[in-house]
Amino acid sequence: MKTGQYPLRFLMGLLAVFCLGIVCGACSGISLSVHRIYLIIAILILFSASVILVLKQHERTWIAFVGLFFVAGMFRFAGAYDLSAQDVSRAAGEETAVSGIITEMPRVTERTDGSWQIRYTAAVYALGQGDAERAASGQLLLYERMEEDTSPHVGRIGDRITAEGKIRRPHGYQNPGQIDTALLLRTQGITASLSARRGSVSIESCDDISLWEQWMRRAAEIRTHYLEHMRAVMPHTDAAAIFAMLFGGYEGIDPALLEAYTTTGIVHILSVSGSHISLIAAVIAWIAVILRLPRGLSAAAVLSAIFFYVLLAGMVPPAVRSGIMGGAAFIGLVLGRERDAKYLLLLTGLLMLMVSPLLLFHISFQLSFLATAGLLFLAPVLAAKMHRLPRLVSMAFSITIAAQLMVLPVLAWYFNQVSISALLANLIVVPIVELIIIMGLFAGIV
Repeated sequence: MKTGQYPLRFLMGLLAVFCLGIVCGACSGISLSVHRIYLIIAILILFSASVILVLKQHERTWIAFVGLFFVAGMFRFAGAYDLSAQDVSRAAGEETAVSGIITEMPRVTERTDGSWQIRYTAAVYALGQGDAERAASGQLLLYERMEEDTSPHVGRIGDRITAEGKIRRPHGYQNPGQIDTALLLRTQGITASLSARRGSVSIESCDDISLWEQWMRRAAEIRTHYLEHMRAVMPHTDAAAIFAMLFGGYEGIDPALLEAYTTTGIVHILSVSGSHISLIAAVIAWIAVILRLPRGLSAAAVLSAIFFYVLLAGMVPPAVRSGIMGGAAFIGLVLGRERDAKYLLLLTGLLMLMVSPLLLFHISFQLSFLATAGLLFLAPVLAAKMHRLPRLVSMAFSITIAAQLMVLPVLAWYFNQVSISALLANLIVVPIVELIIIMGLFAGIV
């Protein structure tokens, strides 16, 4: 094979072997503290070989690159999975005080007995109190339970929180049909949890916060505005379901409804993924076409809409990842450069995994990447097969079918079932859900 002859296939191959390196690193239990020198030597040798073969324009250059990216995948996994000496999880089993800063909007859940459970995500900076206080790092899930006659008062993003209890490491499973909770949390940087003793939670309100934290607070207030107004006009379980369609999450949803979504293969609509971003981008692009905007201005409008949606969703990692991948793909499509959009998607996926290799094990990343890949690689092929149908109908069907076919293996693995009616359900239900999402977002703005 001549150098540069099949650039798209070459990039796909590099992404595949990098992912394979990450998986092999996870399966082998490789550690950077133990194997660092061996990995560095292997990378240097393969990098040197790649440079030499490129200069010589050797037809086997690709072999050196394959080896380089495979070892690089293992190296990045080892570096990301190793914990620092001060990580909060190293204090697992200790009864101690934990101090941190709230980094996400707290989740308040009403339990069946009428009590309340509040879940905080906090960036830990200290363990212990007084003279026994020591520096710590990492993120932790902190659970507080309040009695039924107590009105839940929660902290805000940027507030300082202190609580006492036993630190635990998340426990996960690695069986098909069960999500590995520990690994899922690890991809978000969360390495420990703590159930606070009654009355031990103390929250210090902080108004002198960064501009970023101010944005996050404002986004949380807007989401609360959406939820409260929906609860005012419909049952709380229905409001929770629509809120989940808009911003993701399962809080407050009727378990029977959630089971029905899972059985029919449409549970993905309750997660912020590439499909949400694609929908928003498609609507804005459609409006731009109606207004006859130049392509450059259309691209700017699509990017702005994606950015504001991701910001509104709280800049949570799944929304950010979906926004980056969906934005890169749709900008290529809006500018009329479909092939460039494919390169952008592959490069974006590769760069994101290089920065955070544990993303490979996160269901949101998998769904977002595969759904967007279906849009770019498979949907045009399916649309061509439906050339006898009106273009609007063929594009709608091809996009839905392509996305479903691409994410089907992931859904089958995590939920351990494949619904025969899933494709039909998606063809019928997803367009209705998409209409609900768009109407819900615009209604909230109004």
